[in-house]
Amino acid sequence: KLIHANDSKDVVGAHKDRHENIGAGHIGAEPFRELFAHPATEGVPLIIETPGGKEGHAADVARLKELRGL
Repeated sequence: KLIHANDSKDVVGAHKDRHENIGAGHIGAEPFRELFAHPATEGVPLIIETPGGKEGHAADVARLKELRGL
């Protein structure tokens, strides 16, 4: 099992695969919080696909930890 996560620059149905930093796109932060609260995701590795290079990824990891309650 593995979770592949990203936020989206475009709205649902736009037929585009453009990523945004976690919580900054059209998906927003709350669905990630709900995902982490679900028992089936406990202990499952997470891969993020977001823009921003090393600094942007560090901010996304910090945001995900916050949303996960760590």
